[in-house]
Amino acid sequence: MQKLKKGRAKTILEAKKNLRLVMIESVITAGLLSIPIMTPFFHSVGLNQEQIAITQIIFTAVIMIVGFPVGWIVDRFSRKMANILGNLGCAITMIAYAFVQDFAGIVICEALFGIFLAFSQGVDSSLIKHFTGKIDKSEKLFKTTSAKVATWQQGFNMVLMLLGGPIGAISFRLAIGLSAITYVVGAIVASFVKDDSEKLVPVHKNPFKDMARVVKSTVKNSKLRLRIFAFAVAREITHGIIWVFTPLMLLAGVPLALVSIGWVLNSLAGVVGTKLAEKYIHRLKEWQILALPMLATVVGLGVMSIHFSIWTIWLYAVMGAVQGWTSATMLPIVQNHAKPSEQNSVVAFARVVARLLFIPSSWIIGVVADIKLEYSMLATLLIFIPLSVPILIKLRREN
Repeated sequence: MQKLKKGRAKTILEAKKNLRLVMIESVITAGLLSIPIMTPFFHSVGLNQEQIAITQIIFTAVIMIVGFPVGWIVDRFSRKMANILGNLGCAITMIAYAFVQDFAGIVICEALFGIFLAFSQGVDSSLIKHFTGKIDKSEKLFKTTSAKVATWQQGFNMVLMLLGGPIGAISFRLAIGLSAITYVVGAIVASFVKDDSEKLVPVHKNPFKDMARVVKSTVKNSKLRLRIFAFAVAREITHGIIWVFTPLMLLAGVPLALVSIGWVLNSLAGVVGTKLAEKYIHRLKEWQILALPMLATVVGLGVMSIHFSIWTIWLYAVMGAVQGWTSATMLPIVQNHAKPSEQNSVVAFARVVARLLFIPSSWIIGVVADIKLEYSMLATLLIFIPLSVPILIKLRREN
């Protein structure tokens, strides 16, 4: 009996150590130093808002195509090695990105970044679920840890925003090149993780047949399918409009040198969103977890659509809070309905669904922004309100 207790204590201690490493890696690689200056950089090489949207659509299409097969490979072989490979590949791509001169170069870098990101994205959340499960079998620790990581990610992003703006004011390309550092550090941290998570055991010898099996079982699971749709809508409602945030600030009269402060405030709002999620996630039903950010988005973008000025641009912080809330709450809801051995595959599939939504929505928002920048907010509402309402109704009926 004593040996069993000692063995259990050792297992928990080891799991806590690995959990800390995964959390650190997840936080470090969650943001980009160059985000505040990417839109001005795109403009500097001749891109308009529609072309910016096209580059992001290409990135999304690439990661969407390779995302699920890579997720299956990661579940089948090694989450740890996938994390290391993905981080190193992203680092190399960001260095190359700093030297591009035109639309074609940007497209190539976005495609490469999408491929490497597919290897690491979702691995951290899968490992967090695994290690929290070894420490505590209930879902509470997993939900709390996911919310904490989301909070730390937002906090670290604020640091990157504070640095990225001034560095970008000196040189756009310097800020982009230095963005590789966090991925290199992330790869180093990931190398110390001892990954003993459950691996996927294929049913078919043909990997494509087995991938199809996982997709089929995921789609047939009505509860899981509904939560994947909820995740997709919640994730993308703050995604397509992010590329017009800097132009909106400039239009409202914010000086370029202070644009990074706007991004920092947006990240601070994200921290508020994750902290609120951490506090209330255990008290709310799933439909309420989705309803709150949807309502906040309608209010924030609705007011700015009616009256846009230097006095209302601060309401964009609502989008930051929504992004923080959804990043802390929605993916765990999906993961809790997925098998342990298929975590990466299901997460990858959920992201594929989200990106299928991102492609048309971001293009529409980009086109509308070129007509009149302020219309991008109204376009976001017109796209996502009709999508969220039926999902909310179905979730409420289940709860």
